[in-house]
Amino acid sequence: MSRHRARERALQTLFQLDINDLEQEQAVEYTQNVLADAVGEQSINMAYFRRLVSGVLDHKTYIDSILDRYSQEWEVTRMPGVDRSILRIAVYELLFEEDLPPAVAIDEAVSLSKVYGTENSSKFVNGVLSALLEELPQLRARCQETP
Repeated sequence: MSRHRARERALQTLFQLDINDLEQEQAVEYTQNVLADAVGEQSINMAYFRRLVSGVLDHKTYIDSILDRYSQEWEVTRMPGVDRSILRIAVYELLFEEDLPPAVAIDEAVSLSKVYGTENSSKFVNGVLSALLEELPQLRARCQETP
């Protein structure tokens, strides 16, 4: 089962939540039902998909504060919605999925931004995550201190 597909599905769900007035379960259900035909259900790690969506939403305030800090002159609220959702997923993975190598989280985010973002999204996403990577141990330590 593919974590890449789970990230795609999480991106679609988080984007829907960002632009529409939906509850989390409504967005998850929408994504599962409407997009199931486009992406083979068997190829998606559904547990990871749900963990990404829940994790990003549970830690959204903290994740957004980190993005504000590392995105240099780009407040989270001003970012294109797709870039914002991709970055939220990547930051969640970097901070809370410690078994995942940081390079994988960054590569996946850049890959998603090339497919779903604008012409400049991949450079922006890579730049923000690369800056964050330099202080990753300290950021992870802060996550463990904060409930």
